[in-house]
Amino acid sequence: MRIAALEASSPDAVFSFLDASVSPRGRDHWRWKYQLERSAEARAFYHLGSDGSVDGFIGLMPTRLCTQQSSVRAAWFVDWATVPGERSVGAGVGLLRHAQAQTEMLLTLQGSADTQKILPKLRWTEARTPSTWILRLSARAIADRGPVRRRPWLLAPALLAAGIARLRYRVGRPAEVAFRLREIDRFPASYDATWEERRQEFVPLMERTSAQLNFMCADYPGGGYSRFLVLEEERVAGHLILRCDSTGGLARGRIVDALWTRERPGMTDWLVSQACWLLQQRAVDFIDCTVSALDFERALRGRRFSRRAGVPIWYHRLPAGVPTPDQWFITYLDCDRAYR
Repeated sequence: MRIAALEASSPDAVFSFLDASVSPRGRDHWRWKYQLERSAEARAFYHLGSDGSVDGFIGLMPTRLCTQQSSVRAAWFVDWATVPGERSVGAGVGLLRHAQAQTEMLLTLQGSADTQKILPKLRWTEARTPSTWILRLSARAIADRGPVRRRPWLLAPALLAAGIARLRYRVGRPAEVAFRLREIDRFPASYDATWEERRQEFVPLMERTSAQLNFMCADYPGGGYSRFLVLEEERVAGHLILRCDSTGGLARGRIVDALWTRERPGMTDWLVSQACWLLQQRAVDFIDCTVSALDFERALRGRRFSRRAGVPIWYHRLPAGVPTPDQWFITYLDCDRAYR
Protein backbone atom coordinates (compact mmCIF):
# COMPACT_ATOMS: atom_id res chain seq x y z
CA MET A 1 0.00 0.00 0.00
CA ARG A 2 1.16 3.54 -0.65
CA ILE A 3 -0.09 7.13 -0.74
CA ALA A 4 0.61 9.28 -3.80
CA ALA A 5 0.04 12.97 -4.47
CA LEU A 6 -2.57 13.93 -7.06
CA GLU A 7 -0.97 15.55 -10.11
CA ALA A 8 -2.13 16.61 -13.55
CA SER A 9 -0.38 13.49 -14.90
CA SER A 10 -1.98 11.10 -12.39
CA PRO A 11 -3.59 7.99 -13.89
CA ASP A 12 -7.09 8.23 -15.32
CA ALA A 13 -8.16 5.72 -12.67
CA VAL A 14 -7.78 8.40 -9.98
CA PHE A 15 -10.08 10.86 -11.74
CA SER A 16 -12.53 8.05 -12.49
CA PHE A 17 -12.53 7.20 -8.77
CA LEU A 18 -13.32 10.84 -7.93
CA ASP A 19 -16.18 11.00 -10.40
CA ALA A 20 -17.61 7.70 -9.18
CA SER A 21 -17.03 8.02 -5.42
CA VAL A 22 -17.16 11.78 -4.76
CA SER A 23 -19.07 13.66 -7.47
CA PRO A 24 -19.22 13.40 -11.27
CA ARG A 25 -17.52 16.76 -11.94
CA GLY A 26 -14.94 15.81 -14.56
CA ARG A 27 -11.19 16.22 -14.76
CA ASP A 28 -11.27 20.00 -15.42
CA HIS A 29 -13.07 20.55 -12.13
CA TRP A 30 -10.52 18.53 -10.17
CA ARG A 31 -7.68 20.37 -11.92
CA TRP A 32 -9.15 23.67 -10.72
CA LYS A 33 -10.01 22.52 -7.21
CA TYR A 34 -6.61 21.07 -6.44
CA GLN A 35 -4.63 23.58 -8.54
CA LEU A 36 -2.96 20.84 -10.57
CA GLU A 37 -1.53 23.24 -13.15
CA ARG A 38 0.42 25.22 -10.56
CA SER A 39 3.82 24.35 -9.19
CA ALA A 40 2.86 24.30 -5.52
CA GLU A 41 2.59 21.84 -2.66
CA ALA A 42 0.24 18.94 -3.32
CA ARG A 43 -3.33 19.49 -2.17
CA ALA A 44 -4.75 16.01 -2.68
CA PHE A 45 -3.63 12.41 -2.17
CA TYR A 46 -4.87 8.98 -3.16
CA HIS A 47 -4.33 5.57 -1.65
CA LEU A 48 -3.23 2.61 -3.77
CA GLY A 49 -4.09 -0.93 -2.75
CA SER A 50 -1.66 -3.83 -2.97
CA ASP A 51 -3.04 -4.62 -6.45
CA GLY A 52 -2.37 -1.06 -7.65
CA SER A 53 -6.03 -0.01 -7.67
CA VAL A 54 -7.23 3.28 -6.20
CA ASP A 55 -9.07 2.61 -2.95
CA GLY A 56 -9.14 6.01 -1.26
CA PHE A 57 -8.74 9.75 -1.70
CA ILE A 58 -8.46 12.89 0.39
CA GLY A 59 -8.29 16.48 -0.82
CA LEU A 60 -7.15 19.59 1.04
CA MET A 61 -8.18 23.21 0.58
CA PRO A 62 -5.38 25.20 2.28
CA THR A 63 -5.83 28.55 3.95
CA ARG A 64 -4.39 30.49 6.87
CA LEU A 65 -6.06 31.34 10.14
CA CYS A 66 -5.16 34.89 11.13
CA THR A 67 -5.10 35.77 14.83
CA GLN A 68 -3.97 38.85 16.70
CA GLN A 69 -0.50 37.40 17.28
CA SER A 70 0.16 35.09 14.35
CA SER A 71 -0.89 33.45 11.11
CA VAL A 72 -1.34 29.67 11.25
CA ARG A 73 -1.26 27.27 8.30
CA ALA A 74 -4.61 25.51 8.11
CA ALA A 75 -6.46 23.26 5.68
CA TRP A 76 -9.96 21.90 5.26
CA PHE A 77 -10.04 18.26 4.28
CA VAL A 78 -12.69 17.54 1.69
CA ASP A 79 -13.69 14.76 -0.72
CA TRP A 80 -12.63 12.05 1.76
CA ALA A 81 -13.71 8.79 0.15
CA THR A 82 -12.80 5.11 0.13
CA VAL A 83 -14.03 2.02 -1.66
CA PRO A 84 -16.42 -0.26 0.24
CA GLY A 85 -14.88 -3.25 1.97
CA GLU A 86 -12.57 -4.32 4.75
CA ARG A 87 -9.62 -2.21 3.64
CA SER A 88 -11.60 1.05 3.53
CA VAL A 89 -11.07 1.96 7.20
CA GLY A 90 -7.31 1.49 7.02
CA ALA A 91 -7.07 3.48 3.80
CA GLY A 92 -9.27 6.28 5.14
CA VAL A 93 -7.40 6.64 8.42
CA GLY A 94 -4.05 6.45 6.62
CA LEU A 95 -5.07 9.29 4.31
CA LEU A 96 -6.34 11.36 7.22
CA ARG A 97 -3.08 10.91 9.14
CA HIS A 98 -1.17 11.90 6.01
CA ALA A 99 -3.30 15.03 5.64
CA GLN A 100 -2.70 15.97 9.29
CA ALA A 101 1.03 15.94 8.66
CA GLN A 102 0.69 18.48 5.83
CA THR A 103 -0.54 21.39 7.94
CA GLU A 104 -0.56 22.90 11.42
CA MET A 105 -4.33 22.67 11.74
CA LEU A 106 -6.73 20.36 9.89
CA LEU A 107 -10.48 20.97 9.80
CA THR A 108 -13.55 19.57 8.15
CA LEU A 109 -17.15 20.65 7.81
CA GLN A 110 -19.99 18.49 9.10
CA GLY A 111 -19.15 15.30 7.18
CA SER A 112 -21.20 12.23 6.38
CA ALA A 113 -22.76 10.03 9.06
CA ASP A 114 -19.75 7.71 8.81
CA THR A 115 -17.33 10.62 9.15
CA GLN A 116 -19.11 11.84 12.27
CA LYS A 117 -18.79 8.38 13.78
CA ILE A 118 -15.09 8.01 12.97
CA LEU A 119 -13.74 11.43 13.99
CA PRO A 120 -14.60 11.25 17.70
CA LYS A 121 -12.79 7.89 17.87
CA LEU A 122 -9.71 9.64 16.46
CA ARG A 123 -10.01 12.32 19.18
CA TRP A 124 -11.29 15.08 16.92
CA THR A 125 -13.33 17.88 18.52
CA GLU A 126 -16.59 19.35 17.24
CA ALA A 127 -17.60 23.03 17.33
CA ARG A 128 -21.20 24.00 16.50
CA THR A 129 -21.15 27.79 16.67
CA PRO A 130 -21.63 28.56 12.92
CA SER A 131 -25.27 28.44 11.89
CA THR A 132 -27.28 28.67 8.71
CA TRP A 133 -29.92 31.40 8.55
CA ILE A 134 -32.74 31.55 5.99
CA LEU A 135 -35.11 34.19 4.63
CA ARG A 136 -38.01 32.83 2.57
CA LEU A 137 -39.15 35.33 -0.04
CA SER A 138 -41.57 33.59 -2.41
CA ALA A 139 -44.90 31.96 -1.61
CA ARG A 140 -43.52 28.67 -2.87
CA ALA A 141 -40.54 28.82 -0.51
CA ILE A 142 -42.70 29.80 2.46
CA ALA A 143 -45.08 26.91 1.78
CA ASP A 144 -42.30 24.39 1.13
CA ARG A 145 -42.33 22.79 4.58
CA GLY A 146 -42.44 19.23 5.87
CA PRO A 147 -46.23 18.95 6.38
CA VAL A 148 -46.91 20.20 2.84
CA ARG A 149 -44.40 17.76 1.37
CA ARG A 150 -46.01 14.87 3.25
CA ARG A 151 -49.58 15.91 2.39
CA PRO A 152 -49.85 17.19 -1.20
CA TRP A 153 -53.47 18.22 -0.65
CA LEU A 154 -52.19 20.99 1.65
CA LEU A 155 -50.23 22.67 -1.16
CA ALA A 156 -53.03 24.86 -2.59
CA PRO A 157 -54.18 26.39 0.74
CA ALA A 158 -50.56 26.68 1.90
CA LEU A 159 -49.62 28.65 -1.23
CA LEU A 160 -52.61 30.94 -0.72
CA ALA A 161 -51.60 31.70 2.86
CA ALA A 162 -47.94 32.03 1.91
CA GLY A 163 -48.78 34.52 -0.83
CA ILE A 164 -50.10 36.85 1.85
CA ALA A 165 -47.32 36.08 4.34
CA ARG A 166 -44.54 36.80 1.86
CA LEU A 167 -45.35 40.53 1.96
CA ARG A 168 -43.97 40.50 5.50
CA TYR A 169 -40.57 39.28 4.30
CA ARG A 170 -40.21 41.39 1.18
CA VAL A 171 -37.01 43.46 1.23
CA GLY A 172 -37.39 47.19 0.66
CA ARG A 173 -34.74 49.09 -1.25
CA PRO A 174 -32.06 50.30 1.20
CA ALA A 175 -31.86 54.04 1.80
CA GLU A 176 -29.09 56.06 0.17
CA VAL A 177 -26.17 56.44 2.59
CA ALA A 178 -22.43 57.10 2.47
CA PHE A 179 -21.77 53.48 1.46
CA ARG A 180 -22.21 51.81 -1.90
CA LEU A 181 -21.26 48.68 -3.82
CA ARG A 182 -19.26 48.35 -7.03
CA GLU A 183 -19.56 45.06 -8.89
CA ILE A 184 -16.26 43.62 -10.19
CA ASP A 185 -15.15 40.64 -12.25
CA ARG A 186 -12.07 39.94 -10.14
CA PHE A 187 -10.47 41.29 -7.00
CA PRO A 188 -7.49 43.50 -7.90
CA ALA A 189 -4.15 42.97 -6.16
CA SER A 190 -4.66 46.37 -4.54
CA TYR A 191 -7.47 44.82 -2.47
CA ASP A 192 -4.82 43.13 -0.31
CA ALA A 193 -4.17 46.46 1.43
CA THR A 194 -7.86 46.57 2.42
CA TRP A 195 -7.67 42.95 3.58
CA GLU A 196 -4.69 43.74 5.82
CA GLU A 197 -6.63 46.63 7.34
CA ARG A 198 -9.92 44.79 7.80
CA ARG A 199 -8.51 41.57 9.20
CA GLN A 200 -7.46 43.35 12.39
CA GLU A 201 -11.16 43.99 13.07
CA PHE A 202 -12.28 40.43 12.37
CA VAL A 203 -9.58 38.15 13.81
CA PRO A 204 -9.60 35.24 14.27
CA LEU A 205 -10.58 34.59 10.64
CA MET A 206 -9.32 32.73 7.60
CA GLU A 207 -7.46 34.22 4.67
CA ARG A 208 -9.28 36.57 2.31
CA THR A 209 -6.53 37.90 0.08
CA SER A 210 -7.33 38.83 -3.52
CA ALA A 211 -5.73 35.57 -4.71
CA GLN A 212 -7.83 33.46 -2.34
CA LEU A 213 -11.09 35.26 -3.16
CA ASN A 214 -10.45 35.01 -6.90
CA PHE A 215 -9.64 31.31 -6.65
CA MET A 216 -12.78 30.54 -4.66
CA CYS A 217 -15.29 32.87 -6.30
CA ALA A 218 -13.98 34.14 -9.66
CA ASP A 219 -12.14 31.14 -11.12
CA TYR A 220 -14.70 28.52 -10.03
CA PRO A 221 -15.65 26.60 -13.22
CA GLY A 222 -19.34 26.51 -12.35
CA GLY A 223 -19.67 30.30 -12.02
CA GLY A 224 -22.68 31.70 -10.19
CA TYR A 225 -20.82 34.17 -7.95
CA SER A 226 -21.20 37.95 -7.90
CA ARG A 227 -18.38 40.01 -6.41
CA PHE A 228 -18.59 43.55 -5.06
CA LEU A 229 -16.26 46.05 -3.46
CA VAL A 230 -17.77 47.90 -0.51
CA LEU A 231 -17.07 51.61 -0.88
CA GLU A 232 -17.23 54.19 1.88
CA GLU A 233 -17.09 57.62 0.31
CA GLU A 234 -15.12 56.18 -2.64
CA ARG A 235 -12.60 54.42 -0.38
CA VAL A 236 -12.56 50.61 -0.62
CA ALA A 237 -13.67 49.39 2.80
CA GLY A 238 -14.34 45.69 2.17
CA HIS A 239 -16.19 43.25 -0.06
CA LEU A 240 -19.43 41.34 -0.54
CA ILE A 241 -19.84 38.03 -2.39
CA LEU A 242 -23.22 36.61 -3.41
CA ARG A 243 -24.22 33.44 -5.23
CA CYS A 244 -27.32 32.26 -7.07
CA ASP A 245 -28.03 28.58 -7.73
CA SER A 246 -30.94 26.17 -7.32
CA THR A 247 -31.90 23.40 -4.94
CA GLY A 248 -35.02 21.28 -4.67
CA GLY A 249 -36.59 23.11 -7.58
CA LEU A 250 -36.21 26.49 -5.84
CA ALA A 251 -33.95 29.39 -6.79
CA ARG A 252 -31.53 29.99 -3.91
CA GLY A 253 -29.58 33.13 -3.13
CA ARG A 254 -26.59 33.02 -0.82
CA ILE A 255 -24.72 35.66 1.11
CA VAL A 256 -21.35 33.97 0.73
CA ASP A 257 -18.94 36.38 2.41
CA ALA A 258 -18.42 39.94 3.52
CA LEU A 259 -15.87 42.20 5.16
CA TRP A 260 -16.63 45.80 6.05
CA THR A 261 -15.66 48.61 8.43
CA ARG A 262 -16.93 46.74 11.43
CA GLU A 263 -17.09 49.66 13.87
CA ARG A 264 -18.84 52.01 11.41
CA PRO A 265 -22.36 52.61 12.78
CA GLY A 266 -25.08 51.14 10.59
CA MET A 267 -22.74 49.52 8.09
CA THR A 268 -23.49 45.91 9.05
CA ASP A 269 -27.26 46.39 8.71
CA TRP A 270 -26.81 48.28 5.45
CA LEU A 271 -24.63 45.55 3.97
CA VAL A 272 -27.08 42.77 4.84
CA SER A 273 -29.97 44.83 3.44
CA GLN A 274 -28.06 45.48 0.22
CA ALA A 275 -27.27 41.78 -0.18
CA CYS A 276 -30.91 40.82 0.34
CA TRP A 277 -32.14 43.51 -2.04
CA LEU A 278 -29.77 42.41 -4.80
CA LEU A 279 -30.72 38.75 -4.42
CA GLN A 280 -34.43 39.58 -4.33
CA GLN A 281 -33.99 41.51 -7.60
CA ARG A 282 -32.62 38.28 -9.08
CA ALA A 283 -35.92 36.52 -8.26
CA VAL A 284 -34.59 34.00 -5.76
CA ASP A 285 -37.15 32.04 -3.74
CA PHE A 286 -35.11 32.21 -0.56
CA ILE A 287 -31.79 33.49 0.80
CA ASP A 288 -29.48 31.63 3.12
CA CYS A 289 -26.35 32.62 4.95
CA THR A 290 -23.90 30.63 7.06
CA VAL A 291 -22.17 32.76 9.65
CA SER A 292 -20.57 32.84 13.08
CA ALA A 293 -20.48 36.49 14.13
CA LEU A 294 -22.83 38.15 16.61
CA ASP A 295 -23.08 41.50 14.82
CA PHE A 296 -23.85 39.80 11.49
CA GLU A 297 -26.42 37.55 13.16
CA ARG A 298 -28.14 40.58 14.70
CA ALA A 299 -28.38 42.15 11.22
CA LEU A 300 -29.88 38.94 9.86
CA ARG A 301 -32.51 38.91 12.60
CA GLY A 302 -33.30 42.52 11.75
CA ARG A 303 -34.09 41.40 8.19
CA ARG A 304 -36.37 38.60 9.53
CA PHE A 305 -33.98 35.72 8.84
CA SER A 306 -34.64 32.57 10.88
CA ARG A 307 -31.84 30.53 12.38
CA ARG A 308 -31.70 26.92 11.26
CA ALA A 309 -29.40 24.10 12.35
CA GLY A 310 -25.81 24.59 13.45
CA VAL A 311 -23.01 23.73 11.04
CA PRO A 312 -20.52 21.42 12.83
CA ILE A 313 -16.84 22.12 12.29
CA TRP A 314 -14.41 19.37 13.32
CA TYR A 315 -10.73 19.88 14.13
CA HIS A 316 -8.00 17.54 15.28
CA ARG A 317 -5.77 20.01 17.14
CA LEU A 318 -5.19 23.69 17.71
CA PRO A 319 -1.67 25.14 17.85
CA ALA A 320 -0.69 26.90 21.05
CA GLY A 321 -2.37 30.27 21.45
CA VAL A 322 -5.06 29.66 18.79
CA PRO A 323 -8.61 30.19 20.11
CA THR A 324 -11.27 27.56 19.51
CA PRO A 325 -13.47 27.85 16.38
CA ASP A 326 -16.43 29.17 18.37
CA GLN A 327 -14.50 32.48 18.53
CA TRP A 328 -13.65 32.69 14.80
CA PHE A 329 -15.36 34.89 12.22
CA ILE A 330 -16.80 32.31 9.83
CA THR A 331 -19.03 32.67 6.77
CA TYR A 332 -20.18 30.41 3.96
CA LEU A 333 -16.90 31.14 2.15
CA ASP A 334 -15.07 29.16 4.82
CA CYS A 335 -17.61 26.35 4.79
CA ASP A 336 -18.13 26.11 1.02
CA ARG A 337 -15.10 24.07 0.09
CA ALA A 338 -16.53 20.59 0.49
CA TYR A 339 -19.39 21.23 -1.91
CA ARG A 340 -17.38 22.39 -4.92
